Amino acid sequence: MSKRVKFFGVAMFLGILMWMSTWISVEGRLGVTVGIALISYILTAWVLFEDLKGWEWVTLMILPVLFTLGSGIFYSLLPPAIPRIFGLNFQIETGIFLSGVLRLFFSVLYVLGMYTILLTENIFSVASIRTIQLFRAARSWSFIMQLVTATMYFVILFSLRLPFYHLFLGVGLVSGLLAFGGFWSIDLKTEHLEEVYRLTTITSWLMAIYGMVLGFWPVRPFMAGLALTGCLYAILGIFEQRLLNKMSSAGQLEFVIFNLIVLAAAYFSTSWRG
Repeated sequence: MSKRVKFFGVAMFLGILMWMSTWISVEGRLGVTVGIALISYILTAWVLFEDLKGWEWVTLMILPVLFTLGSGIFYSLLPPAIPRIFGLNFQIETGIFLSGVLRLFFSVLYVLGMYTILLTENIFSVASIRTIQLFRAARSWSFIMQLVTATMYFVILFSLRLPFYHLFLGVGLVSGLLAFGGFWSIDLKTEHLEEVYRLTTITSWLMAIYGMVLGFWPVRPFMAGLALTGCLYAILGIFEQRLLNKMSSAGQLEFVIFNLIVLAAAYFSTSWRG
């Protein structure tokens, strides 16, 4: 059995488990989701076992596990019925059917996302041993999936209406874990781990403070998630340039401007009248 078949089989199996988790009561759904995330670690280790070594038992597992856990929690937040859309009102049966279609679509997206994540982690594992042409493409896709995963967590945190200190901890933890995995993928031979630790800590603190500040805004969860993701995009982009020794004023300015645009969109879309 080829690795690609194993990757797709693992992604499909996890997607089915996630879909079946909706059959569990709301009270026990979080525990089931955590269990699925643990299973994702085991299965990822299984399909990558031949090339795993050292830090890769941690670094290569961060994105698959966080993506699975975040997707599972986000999946649980999807509405059980969609009463209206684009100004159209639906009967209960139609609303439930549309919700089912939405959940199925989300499950398909999860399977595709998990499959591509496993492909990129496999490339990272092989690239740590020998040069591989797909390394740059894998890093680009991994960066995109980091941002997608971060957005899900940020939206979840703000949807729960948590106090600012919980947002500080949650945003900082998620950002730190994703940043560590991302920075490590730049230096697969772990020759600059101290720099990776330092930049990861800085990223975690900056994002935690940003998340705490947004916690005082009357901003909608989705816009808060986009604003935080825009900030994470800028920080990761700038620090990755530093690790690659490709720092340029134009590149840094691009990241900063993008973050400011997203922040401005969040600001002007927020109702400040209470």
